[in-house]
Amino acid sequence: MPAPATLSSVDAIVAAEHELKRRRLGEDPALDAAEKAGRKTQKKVLCRVRLTKSEYRELARLKKRLARHGVTTSKKELVRAGLLLLVHIDRTDLKAAMRDVIAPEPKTKERP
Repeated sequence: MPAPATLSSVDAIVAAEHELKRRRLGEDPALDAAEKAGRKTQKKVLCRVRLTKSEYRELARLKKRLARHGVTTSKKELVRAGLLLLVHIDRTDLKAAMRDVIAPEPKTKERP
């Protein structure tokens, strides 16, 4: 299970959210008006993803945590922001994240 997010992690998610919105709206400061006019619009594709109950709960928790920091978002936007973050992380960190998804460490039962 990943460590709890720090404020810098929340800031990274907020930045990714803003980047997604900027890309979706076609606002690229590096492009001038002529380039924007010639650029093709992106087609949207429907993609269904099955999550475990625990993953779905994590999305809900993250959504609530962001709301406490004044960021309103949907679960769909969180998944898209997460994808943007994954694109930019180091290869070893990405491999570790994939290893946790494919073969998570077994949970140990604590006895009272």
